[in-house]
Amino acid sequence: MWWSVAGEALLELKLAFNATAGQRLGSWRAADPNPCGWEGVSCSFPDLRVQAINLPYMQLGGIISPSIGRLTKLQRLALHQNSLHGPIPAEIRNCTELRAIYLRANYLQGGIPPGIGDLTHLTILDLSSNLLRGAIPATIGSLTHLRFLNLSTNFFSGEIPNVGVLGTFKSSS
Repeated sequence: MWWSVAGEALLELKLAFNATAGQRLGSWRAADPNPCGWEGVSCSFPDLRVQAINLPYMQLGGIISPSIGRLTKLQRLALHQNSLHGPIPAEIRNCTELRAIYLRANYLQGGIPPGIGDLTHLTILDLSSNLLRGAIPATIGSLTHLRFLNLSTNFFSGEIPNVGVLGTFKSSS
């Protein structure tokens, strides 16, 4: 059943977080086949697909598991103000319904995955205050619905691509 796929993906996400996630995410149990009642998880109705993960300020550590890519109906990912590290998984490109990504104030490393440009519904992208490096991918310019973009307080190099929607943003810092 679909919820077992979503539940398995969420449990893998929980395992990738640090040990305290087990205490903080106690409602995330394999014995509960429907993740729609789990803390920080919101589902759409009537089809009960995982639509949002809202776990800011939870003191979560560890990494964001590539299993996030199996939540294909996810619209909101809010993991800001935690202690997550490692890369933003490339598999996030499979979450094609995403409208908002809040990953600010973690310790995320590596670059922005170019596949983020495949998230055509994205309106909010906040990756500020991390340890991200490298060039800002030009694929972000293809996000025609993007209205809020914050990449500040990272270690990006090179020019900001002046393509597509990126050419319409004004610098505020």
